Parts: sequence; structure tokens; C-alpha cells
Amino acid sequence: MNKDEKLYIILDNREQKLMKIIDKNHKLIEYDMEQLDIGDIIVSKNVAIERKEGSDFITSLMDNRLFEQLLRMKETYPKPILILEGLKDDVFENTGMNIKSIYGALAFISYKLEIAVIPTRNIEDTAIVVERVAYREQIKDEMPVLSRTAPKNMDIFQRRCFILEGLLNVGPRKAEQLIEKFETPFKVFEAIKFTKILYTSSGNPKGIKGPLDSLKGFSWKFLEENKDLIIGNKKKDKNSNKSSLENYL
Repeated sequence: MNKDEKLYIILDNREQKLMKIIDKNHKLIEYDMEQLDIGDIIVSKNVAIERKEGSDFITSLMDNRLFEQLLRMKETYPKPILILEGLKDDVFENTGMNIKSIYGALAFISYKLEIAVIPTRNIEDTAIVVERVAYREQIKDEMPVLSRTAPKNMDIFQRRCFILEGLLNVGPRKAEQLIEKFETPFKVFEAIKFTKILYTSSGNPKGIKGPLDSLKGFSWKFLEENKDLIIGNKKKDKNSNKSSLENYL
């Protein structure tokens, strides 16, 4: 890899250990830290990575968090990756979970969900994998983070979906779901505009109400981020829905 070639990724802000390893050993990687709803590392518009340490992998299997996280990642990114870090003998011995169930879950993830599973020995190896995936995706295959180019042979439905993939945390499946429901990007923008975030008595967000509330996978976080993207001024939008969408577009 040429020392002048820079890689860019987005790290979840809880990945502090991985950040330190990258800072120390992987000077070609530049990154931003964000609180990610989906995945732990974003490599490009196509590739996101979920990192699981051995014990966390087993725990998330037992409480069903893992499949929920992976399905959301697959829905948003065409090429999701699961990095399985440090799945050693002690993890198997101390879990109390049947070893056949563990390997059955891994088989299901890889061949049924079609999510790549990459094992690593430790977090240092994980950082190497992240660098190599980023290099392959961004330099060898020329897919920068968030870069989007529409193929010329798209039909009208595909082009409408492509527009919506420019929204935050919207991949091909979510875009199709929105167009099938609302028909055009403009009507989707209207739905985002006129769906409200519901709050608890203490002021914490708890859900949504409006045109988007009948669709699965669209949380208050999605709504908050994309309202701000389309309309701007989060605080004003939280307290008022009076202005028409046309004033903002």
C-alpha cells in the first residue's frame, strides 16, 4: 500500500480500544467517531462491520440481540461483515451454551443470511482486517465512503430508490420499502416531515407517530437524523409541525 494512499472509515464512538490500536499501528487510516445505530465500523456505502468479542458474541446469541443487529445491518448495507474476535476455548467452556448451537448460529449467519464472518485472534488482528477491507473497498475497488453513482440503465423505481439511499441509515431494502409505501421521494420527505417523535414525561424519545409508524425498522433516531438532514433545525421541528415542507426544499 502506498504511504500517500489514505483510507477513511467511520467508527462507533464506543470503539475506543479499536481507535487506540488504529492510532498506534495504522497511520494510513483516517476516521471520524460517531454514535452509530447500525454496525461498529462503516467502510463504504456498501460495507459495514459488526465487531463481536467472543464472550459478547455468545451473550448476544443467547438474548437474540445478535440477529437483530445483523439483520438491521444487512438491510442497510449490501455487504455486511461480522468480525468474531477471540472466540477461544475458555469462551466455549464458560458459556453453558451447547457448542452445536454456537456453530449452528455461525452457519446460519454465513450461508443463510449471507453475512461474511471473519475470525480474528485479538483486537490488533481486527484492526488489520479493517484496514485490509477498507483498502480493498476504497482503493482497489474504488468505493469511497458514502460515494454514490447511479447506473445509467436504472428504471424510474430504481432511481427513486437511489435518491432515498442518500438519506441517513437507508440502504436498498429500506429505500424500496419507502417507495413501495409512498411512491415518490417527495412523498417520503413529506412522511418524514409529518411524522412526530413521541417523548416520555421526562423528555426522552420513546417512539414515533404518523405516516412512518406503520413501517418496521424506522425508529425515532432515524426520524430525528433525517428530519435534520431534510429540514434542519431539530429543536424547532420538535415543537412545531406548522410550516409546509415546500418551504424547506
